[in-house]
Amino acid sequence: MSTTFIEVAVPLPVTGTFTYSVPDGMGDRAVVGSRVLVPFGRRKVTGFVVAAGITPEVDGVKDIVDVLDVAPVVDPPMIELTRWIADYYLASWGEVLRATLPPGINMESRRFLRATDAGREALSSAAGESAASGLTERRLKVLALVCERGEVSVGHARRGAGISRGNRSDIDALVREGLVEEFEVVHPPKVEGGKEQVVRLLVAAPDALVEKEKLERRAPKQAEALGVLAGAPDVTLPVAKLGEAGVTSATVTALVKRGLAERTERRSPRLSVGQEGWGLGEEGDLTAQQRSAVDLIGGRISSGEFGVVLVHGVTGSGKTRVYSEAVQVALDAGRGAIVLVPEISLTPQMVQRMKMEFGDRVAVVHSGLSLTERYDTWRAIREGLFPVVVGPRSAVFSPVRDLGVIIVDEEHEQTYKQSESPRYHARDVATMRAKLENAVVVLGTATPSLESYLNAREGKYDLVELPERIAAGPLPAVEVVDMCEEPTVDSEGAFSAVLRDAVLETLGEGKQVILFLNRRGHASFIQCMSCGHSEKCPNCNVALTFHSVDHTMRCHYCGITTPAPDKCPACDERDLRFGAPGTQRVERAVHELFPEATVERMDVDTTTRHGSHWRILKDFAERKTDILLGTQMIAKGLDFPGVGLVGVVAADVGLNLPDFRAGERTFQLLTQVSGRTGRGEERGRVVVQSYVPEHYTIALARDQHFAPFFNREIAEREGIGLGYPPFSRLVGITARGRDEDQVREAAGRLADFLARGSEHMGDPRPEVLGPAPAPLEKIRGVYRWQVIVRGRGGSARALVAGALAQKRTLKLPSAVTLAVDVDPLDLL
Repeated sequence: MSTTFIEVAVPLPVTGTFTYSVPDGMGDRAVVGSRVLVPFGRRKVTGFVVAAGITPEVDGVKDIVDVLDVAPVVDPPMIELTRWIADYYLASWGEVLRATLPPGINMESRRFLRATDAGREALSSAAGESAASGLTERRLKVLALVCERGEVSVGHARRGAGISRGNRSDIDALVREGLVEEFEVVHPPKVEGGKEQVVRLLVAAPDALVEKEKLERRAPKQAEALGVLAGAPDVTLPVAKLGEAGVTSATVTALVKRGLAERTERRSPRLSVGQEGWGLGEEGDLTAQQRSAVDLIGGRISSGEFGVVLVHGVTGSGKTRVYSEAVQVALDAGRGAIVLVPEISLTPQMVQRMKMEFGDRVAVVHSGLSLTERYDTWRAIREGLFPVVVGPRSAVFSPVRDLGVIIVDEEHEQTYKQSESPRYHARDVATMRAKLENAVVVLGTATPSLESYLNAREGKYDLVELPERIAAGPLPAVEVVDMCEEPTVDSEGAFSAVLRDAVLETLGEGKQVILFLNRRGHASFIQCMSCGHSEKCPNCNVALTFHSVDHTMRCHYCGITTPAPDKCPACDERDLRFGAPGTQRVERAVHELFPEATVERMDVDTTTRHGSHWRILKDFAERKTDILLGTQMIAKGLDFPGVGLVGVVAADVGLNLPDFRAGERTFQLLTQVSGRTGRGEERGRVVVQSYVPEHYTIALARDQHFAPFFNREIAEREGIGLGYPPFSRLVGITARGRDEDQVREAAGRLADFLARGSEHMGDPRPEVLGPAPAPLEKIRGVYRWQVIVRGRGGSARALVAGALAQKRTLKLPSAVTLAVDVDPLDLL
């Protein structure tokens, strides 16, 4: 019998796939889409079969250890989608495949060390003198750690002795000398699905009733339990249900001893169907504009044609209703739907609306679920029990049967981009998946990303406009306060008299207030409080970052450094501010100015506990809170009719971040947060505080004038060298490590290599920016330097892909890792 060979992708940060042979007896199960346990280096890992029946190109091919699935867990369209993701985002195919499945279901091995008798004797004789024992200091540290712990993983031993990643020479020497033994442990999957303890009768129901009569006098509790079990389906009941019926554990034990029943367990799926929320109002008839949108999307779904529809509607224009109608069309056609939301905890009303419309056909998936809930829900989706799935970016991989539509709500949101490998963008993955499965993508937002809006203008996407609020309700009245002219009235320097008075007036009318502080990232900046001027890089048109250590301003794109000014270069005033107040300072100001109000703060510090987002929003919806203070968290898709005022404390903070998208992000946030008011019958009010009120971003956001903003911003992007996206593509590469000198050297070596490679490419050649320290230069003891490659078409990605293929020639320090981000949304 001829040997079968397969190609396997492993979920490790490696490029390419690996060839394995399949032992006799496993060939019928080692098919494309199945998981296999394979030897890889010194350990065993779970891999994914991506090709079968191939001809090996190398000798000495190893056998797989086992096939882990009875049937494939990844279908052909998903195999094709993941291959595209891996190729486009320069990611490991195996890591992408792993991201499509629930966590905790794979097997892998770890290698451990244990001390031998000779090792313990060597450590004892050394007595702290490594030279006398013939052991180096690092080997002595490893040996001491192993002897102290008994058994230690190789990784833990390496870290404990200060040995760099990938360096095994000291550990291998100890093994060769017989001082330690190395062994392998294969860890089973962490999750196998939900189970419950049950009690089952071992006799038929009629026989049980006969036994019940015999026991009624001498053991009435056992007789009662027999009666309960005899009336249950399949004469089986969960232990918990028996307890509710008054049957104790002791009674069950007595029945087991009599041979009448047994304790066992059975599969009990733990499914995620969302939390119970607060009430949502009934929706009326579709407006003409909504009907037009639904007809276009529904026609696409019914015809089975791939297409992308951008629904651009002002805040409160009824986009959610369009989504639910689109899902209904898909269900009526016997197809499924995925609804993506930026963050599940911050968009509870979308989940509620889908649950109201489609009931028990909706599954809710997100990372906050237990491993068992995620696995059981994934299985139920795969089996067709849930044709509608709601969740954040990872839900784009849900195994929905016969997918008809993917909704991407608030498509402009940055949270759709994965920050760790594989660094995919869920909006773009949704588009590719829909193309592969002949489905429709609906992108909805009041503030489209420039890339999506340009695609719509150029005819690549269908464009639907919803320019009016439901029932022709007016947009809120927006007042911009010039903080260069208006003094603050609180000890924290946060509130103008205009905003203070507006809050007092709103509270006096029995309405609620949302206070928004635009704080994204932690980069520092210098801004003149007299004229609002802040310094930008002359090469890159992004804000310069202030470094207090050496009192300099630095561009984190190209690396240019200049001395920090002592006075404003625009107006010569010395009234400079460094950064802006954070949410805690603003909260103190709120309590100072409005001591009678009930206040909730919603930011990263107050939402660390499970369910905290939900509680804060639910209390606000139920009018238990007067003032809600927060950051971007409160700007997304919330509908609270009781809100009469939105106050934007520091509108221009986002404009001073070292990010070419700073203007776009600020416009989006101001427009979105302004839309949180005026959702009831009365017109809402917005007060925006800014030191640069004349800036086009703030002026156009005031009136939600997206088209003029798009025209201005797109012109700004196009006029910088090769241009910024969407006129060019970026690839960000971050070198990371604990040794600052090594990280800086690695980034420099990489930048030089890329620059030389660019010289051999056709015009326009990609441009290499940097190396430069990342704006957040050090995080948790890890230094970060970045190199940015900018190019037209796919040239930047091609240049970086070529460099990664020759990574060994760079001879980077083993302790420095590279993180590659194609189409980055955040270079902080």
